[in-house]
Amino acid sequence: MAATANKIEKALNILNHQDWYWCMSDSNSAYDYARGSMRAFVELVATITDSTIVKALRDLWTAHYEYVRATMWSSNNEAKETFKAKESELMAIIKMAA
Repeated sequence: MAATANKIEKALNILNHQDWYWCMSDSNSAYDYARGSMRAFVELVATITDSTIVKALRDLWTAHYEYVRATMWSSNNEAKETFKAKESELMAIIKMAA
């Protein structure tokens, strides 16, 4: 189980350091970094055998993406509240299953 916890920690680290605004950059390196971290996240999550954790991590990535998209051009308190609730729910699932 320690290996799974380590993989979860690494996946969350990738998610938290993802450049969600790469598409607004004029730099190809921003695109390459974002694409590389997305690929690393997917590959790492695919090595986790617990399907509940895998689904929760993937859903967390999607929720984060949707939140950033909803707040990219202006603040959106409803999107923020929705994201925070979803994030709390998914983190509880991940911690409980790990």
